[in-house]
Amino acid sequence: GEIIKKCLRNIGSNYQVIIVENSNKEDIKIDIEKNFLNAKCIILRKNYGYGIAANAGIECVKTKYAFLLNADVEIYDYQIKEIESEVKKLNNNFSLISPFYDDFKDFMENNKFDKFSNLNKKINLEKNIEEVNLIKGSSMLFNLSRFKGKIFDENFFIFFEEIDVCKKLIIKNEKIYLMNRIKIKHAGNKGIENINHNEMDNIRNWHYYWSSFYYHKKHYSFIKSLVVHSTKLIKFFILKNLYKLFKNKKADTFKFRFNGLFHSILGKKSSDGPVPGGR
Repeated sequence: GEIIKKCLRNIGSNYQVIIVENSNKEDIKIDIEKNFLNAKCIILRKNYGYGIAANAGIECVKTKYAFLLNADVEIYDYQIKEIESEVKKLNNNFSLISPFYDDFKDFMENNKFDKFSNLNKKINLEKNIEEVNLIKGSSMLFNLSRFKGKIFDENFFIFFEEIDVCKKLIIKNEKIYLMNRIKIKHAGNKGIENINHNEMDNIRNWHYYWSSFYYHKKHYSFIKSLVVHSTKLIKFFILKNLYKLFKNKKADTFKFRFNGLFHSILGKKSSDGPVPGGR
């Protein structure tokens, strides 16, 4: 699609790029590899979700570092050179790093993803580089020497994968950095083509709450996760039926939130949920 082509044009031809296509669209692979000689496209045959796709791409990387980008991130070759310079200064003393992106501040300061530990931190934009507790999955540069095995937990389909990775790094006292001086743009939810707004909202609502329960169960216990999610489960159940009674469109919102959370409580897989087509 045009989104990935725009991203490749911005990156330029000096870097080897691995694209993981979460579909069976062989024509995308042919088109990309024909027009961008520095790009290799892996076809996964169907949409397995973010974690599996990211792991598949990272496994193909032969260099010391792997820079994971969403297709809808706007970054240029000169910025990648700036990132390389900052990484060199750290002298390998980090596990994960990212340039600053336009929606990062909101992501870090206004979303309490972990209900038991405070991963949130105020961003000091006056610092060129600072240590943080979270990096958003749209832009992640991995120091591969600090990781063993698969980086992402493949039980997640979308949401909380990067939070899970950061949580594991914090437990091990590994360093995560944000480069505030290097600013990139993230379009947000533009990486999936040919899907309508309502369908994407339903998918996001289902998987967000599936992933939230699974994350807390994984790191704290089933009981603790149930405690922090039980009020939402009851609320979603009441609202989905109330809005349905009045034939309000919001019924779908709460239906998908309830179903995703309930499936996670039952221990069912995230892949059982609604799946978008494409990347």
